[in-house]
Amino acid sequence: MLDTGDTLPPGPRHLHMVRPNQPVWVDLKLVYPVGAVKTRLPDGLDLTGTVPGLLGMWRATTTGHWVGWVTFQLGPVGRGGTTHSQWVLAEALRPREERNTWSGSFPSERRR
Repeated sequence: MLDTGDTLPPGPRHLHMVRPNQPVWVDLKLVYPVGAVKTRLPDGLDLTGTVPGLLGMWRATTTGHWVGWVTFQLGPVGRGGTTHSQWVLAEALRPREERNTWSGSFPSERRR
């Protein structure tokens, strides 16, 4: 993986490293749009919640959307939960810290 150490907001380039990794909330309903409930399984994975994650980089898609490379936990640790790292649409992410520490870190806040 390319690590430029660059922490400037995403610009005209199509890849932006986030160093250090930034804490985010991941809205699983937007990551895994599963539709209507079929049945309730109390020990199944909950794909409707919001979980903490770490954002490592931004990448632009061919359609002009931004996606973040995020690591997050699915399911409870020690009870079948697993850690995932994957591209997540920017719309499914939000900062976990104060806004002033995030100025320019999200594609929607990109300097023009």
